[in-house]
Amino acid sequence: MMPITDKGTEECPQHVEFMLLDGFSLMSVSSAIEPLRAANRLLSFEAYRWTFSSEDGAAANASNGISVNVDNRLGNSKQSDYLFVCAGMTLVAKDQTRLNVILNWRSREGCRIGALSMGAVFLARANLLNDARCTLHWEGQPAFREEFPYIQLSNELYVIDKNRYTCAGGTAGLDLMLHIIAQDHGDLLARSIANQFQVDRIRTGSVEQRSGSSVRLDTLPPQLGQAAGLMMQNFENPLSSTEIARKVGLSVRNLERLFQRHTGQTPARYYKTLRLEQARDLLLHTSLSNVEIAIATGFCTSSHFSACYREQFGHSPSSERQRDAVSFEKKPPASGGHKGYDERSHRG
Repeated sequence: MMPITDKGTEECPQHVEFMLLDGFSLMSVSSAIEPLRAANRLLSFEAYRWTFSSEDGAAANASNGISVNVDNRLGNSKQSDYLFVCAGMTLVAKDQTRLNVILNWRSREGCRIGALSMGAVFLARANLLNDARCTLHWEGQPAFREEFPYIQLSNELYVIDKNRYTCAGGTAGLDLMLHIIAQDHGDLLARSIANQFQVDRIRTGSVEQRSGSSVRLDTLPPQLGQAAGLMMQNFENPLSSTEIARKVGLSVRNLERLFQRHTGQTPARYYKTLRLEQARDLLLHTSLSNVEIAIATGFCTSSHFSACYREQFGHSPSSERQRDAVSFEKKPPASGGHKGYDERSHRG
């Protein structure tokens, strides 16, 4: 097969290492690997090779229960060109000392350090994002802001800043890798790979993530979108409907009409829903107490917060954490009797 490239080729393969943390998103990792495999196939030579590592060299368990065999213990492999820390939505508490040392050592050696999905949390804890913009999955952003208020967090699909490559995960990994491939081998190859995967357009990093909010801000009329944005910026000290209406240039009555027409809720009900969604994210992704979360989301007392939470989600804040812990600890074994999912195929 003739090489498909409009910017030349690179005979020396780029080594991409994926460091898998228990609970990582298999979809995020697969979305990042498959474009590399397709690039090798279309170029007819090994332009990229990839390996898996884990902290202890043992197989890593994905969030869906599939066990993935790895090639190396982190730090024992040859120097890689890229190192991506891969994590899922459930972050298991652990001593990160060794991981921090290795990540910083790799960075000093010139390795481009990246993260998929929630992996940016571990880069931040290693002080590798202090001077760089970054992104991670929207569901983890509230907790990230609580833990790292000094880091510039973006809601973009992926962010490349200096030699930091952070990605929201999911299918955004495909877009990030297509960007890297286009830089290395040209836009024509990247477009050809996108066609292989039935992708009608390659999204740039500047594209915003779609969040879990019931209504996306960009689908709302401008003044209503501004009002919802103000709500999202003021969780700890909620604004009154009068204040919001004044800031967006509407009367309170017109603001209420807009909310009712486009969301089916009053401004106060919509605001409370946003605050409770924020509280849920903090419960799942931080170790903050119920009292601290109640304060951070604008509830005057812990008991009032718990009552509102139960009304919204059907269970208490405390049971939310218990449910999440059980869902992670009791993952079913991989189907079909496989001992492990082994995609260490560093070959094209």
